[in-house]
Amino acid sequence: MPKLKQLTIEGYRSIDEEIVINFPNNIPLVLLGENNAGKSNIIRAIDLIFGEFHPKYKKLDDFDHFNRDPKVPIKITAKISGLVGTLSFKGNQMGCSGLKFRSVKGSDNDFVGIQSTDGKENQFVKTELREELLSIIVNSEYNLNYQLSYSSKFTLLSRVTKAFHEKLSDDPKKISKLKSLFSEIKDTFLEVEEFKVFNKNMSSIADSILSNMTHALAFDFSAYDPSNYFKTLKIHPTENGEIRAFEELGTGQQQILALSFAHAYAKSFMGQGLIFILDEPEAHLHPLAQKWLAKKMFQMAQDGLQLIITTHSPYFIDLNFLEGINLIRKEDNCTYNINHTAQSLYNHCLQTGSNSKKTSLDSTIPFYANNSTPHILSGFFAKKIILVEGMTEEFALPIFFERLGLDSTEFGIEIISVGGKGNLAKWWRLYTLYTIPTFICFDNDSKKDDEKGEKRKDALKAIGIKDEELESILSTDDWTITNNYCIFGKNYETTMRNSFPDYENIENQIKETLGSSSKNLIARETAKQINLSSETEGKKQIEIIIEKIRHL
Repeated sequence: MPKLKQLTIEGYRSIDEEIVINFPNNIPLVLLGENNAGKSNIIRAIDLIFGEFHPKYKKLDDFDHFNRDPKVPIKITAKISGLVGTLSFKGNQMGCSGLKFRSVKGSDNDFVGIQSTDGKENQFVKTELREELLSIIVNSEYNLNYQLSYSSKFTLLSRVTKAFHEKLSDDPKKISKLKSLFSEIKDTFLEVEEFKVFNKNMSSIADSILSNMTHALAFDFSAYDPSNYFKTLKIHPTENGEIRAFEELGTGQQQILALSFAHAYAKSFMGQGLIFILDEPEAHLHPLAQKWLAKKMFQMAQDGLQLIITTHSPYFIDLNFLEGINLIRKEDNCTYNINHTAQSLYNHCLQTGSNSKKTSLDSTIPFYANNSTPHILSGFFAKKIILVEGMTEEFALPIFFERLGLDSTEFGIEIISVGGKGNLAKWWRLYTLYTIPTFICFDNDSKKDDEKGEKRKDALKAIGIKDEELESILSTDDWTITNNYCIFGKNYETTMRNSFPDYENIENQIKETLGSSSKNLIARETAKQINLSSETEGKKQIEIIIEKIRHL
């Protein structure tokens, strides 16, 4: 089956310098990133090469060129495996390993094939060769009614029925049998008198109007298209055994049905290439449905359906398939992508102090995948991340920050509880691998799970603290704030009580009001009520943290 293996894009929309996207086998390509980072421009580039319209005749606008400058050439190159058709030049047939598109304002688009033998460009790309691998985009703007219609030969239904027809055409006996059956059905229609009269009148009028034309039109009310029997097939959604209209379905349901149809197509016709693009499938699905769909999509990819997903949902991130994850970022209005493998993650872990005896290449991906949660994975969508030990800090810090002028949500800052000191280094390593600025917070409470300080040392060594500095840092019982980390003294509650004169009184009032001893809830409500109008040690220290986060 033809598969897209690599795509390079240059000069297209928000993409200036060349970006390279690799497509791992039987793994969905997942494009992550904030709004306006350039994810949609990547899928448009894929569709420009593999979509319904031939790229050579595609009319591009000024905004299709980087920085809206028509002098900037557009270059898109696709490496493909499994193409059956060949390139032809001067009577010689050569295999094709890819396609290349170039566009410069004022000249015709250039669309060539890449010879698999020597990598040279070939100007002659047959339509049949290009149609071996085509793309389909499904999002809220692409109605399922279109994909399951015969509006063009590129719709999902048209491709399926074409494949059926090609199989049927190999059996003359079946064709003869169908002709006879279809003729009987048409004769039955003609037994309806009104239909018979209308058909006769329509044909008579057409004959008189079109008689002087070289190619006359013959009006024939036939229930079937004899050139392709399978075009009589219609797809209808059903509910409780009753047929429904596509318009009755929600957009999320339509996307799932389109995906199911594409999956069946990929499994049934393994020689037919299809790039199925789902643009933000979570947009019309509730969280549980997102989780279910994501699971099904990864299974479908393993069955051979080439899937590309753009998403803002952590449910569509699976670290087991790390190679398919591309973080799309924009800097100085230029889009770029960050992609990693098990090897690069493993190397990063070792370079940032991970224990080489406990860390192995084979265990790295399962280790991260098995410990990830949707909340932790939401860090991929953040501009900056603050890692904290537990829910107490996750609940309280955003309130302190906002009251002192830093709304973490406004600035794309995600505060993530990792469930203990031992997980700080782990997730810091993952996020910084993808160059997401990450700040860590913990306390020096050693009674619970880090009596010897090994977990805190691991976190500090990961961010670059030297061995000779560790003991003095781990022995502090007061605030310690640097550019990369914050220590809440001996423990969060004690340090807050010592830093805000009214903290303990408010804590006690909240305990009585809530009738609860939950540290997390008490810390959150105390943060809401604590006096921040006067200059206290606590206010001063939190303002220092805010300043460090702003410059992270």
